[in-house]
Amino acid sequence: MPCPDNFLGPLFSTLFLLLAFGAVAHASGSGWVQVIGAVTAGLALVALFGPALAVSRLEVTCTQAARDATAGEPLVLELVSNRPLRCTPLSPRGKSEVLARAEPVLLTITPPHRGIMSSVKVRLATAAPLGLLWWSRDATVALPAPVAVAPDTSHGAVRSAEIHGDDHGRARPVMSQAGEIRGVRAYHHGDSRRRVHWRASAHTGTLMVRELEETPDVPVKIVADLSDDPDLADEQSADVLGTICDLLASGKPVILETVEQGRKISRSISDRLGAGRQLARAAHNPYAEDGPPSRATGAGRRSGAADE
Repeated sequence: MPCPDNFLGPLFSTLFLLLAFGAVAHASGSGWVQVIGAVTAGLALVALFGPALAVSRLEVTCTQAARDATAGEPLVLELVSNRPLRCTPLSPRGKSEVLARAEPVLLTITPPHRGIMSSVKVRLATAAPLGLLWWSRDATVALPAPVAVAPDTSHGAVRSAEIHGDDHGRARPVMSQAGEIRGVRAYHHGDSRRRVHWRASAHTGTLMVRELEETPDVPVKIVADLSDDPDLADEQSADVLGTICDLLASGKPVILETVEQGRKISRSISDRLGAGRQLARAAHNPYAEDGPPSRATGAGRRSGAADE
């Protein structure tokens, strides 16, 4: 239902003006004063209650939006309205914008959680025709296509010599960490000290390391067991995404397992975008509580487990 915004000031000002006209008309007895008072009263009623009728006819359509977003980062929507109005994003939050009739306007919102967002809640307001009192009502604006809101990335979730280098994290290892021993060679910067061949080092007087046969990397399977609590799920998914980014940067193949609509889904991950989309679809979707998208007619555990 339409509701007036900050109505006390305009209402009391209008009553004071009408009472003043009434007192002057009563004291003077002039007909023209009474006519002016009657016209002023009529205009005041139109200004106070006219926007309540106008706001019910407001329509807003989202014509363009990105397919991917990140939780906590701005997302820009392109909106078009059928009448001049003020649009304020409610869920997700954003800055109010004034829309002219049939002119595209960019509206910026900030999704707070990861998930699949199909619509946004906005507050449409107008003061037409005289601009005395603003009336508003809440509406739901459907997006052209669902937006996959990926979690933010938590860096440093994985700490291992295989990804970050030797025991001091100075560089990535330059030799294979698995396979049959092929021989020994001189130590290079970045080699793990666990591969040092002490007997060969003592014999040659130079630090030597075991060199292994290269073997195909076994995919790392990451099971993302996300909580139904949106805040906790955001922390967990950020850790998972950070882990995946670290593994992909090290050249390791990754398989991500999540739960989507009660079913376990396993996919091979090749980049951050694919991981973010799968995590957006995983477990409870916080944006599903807004209900099914419709055109606006005026309207666990701490983190997933990583196993090889």
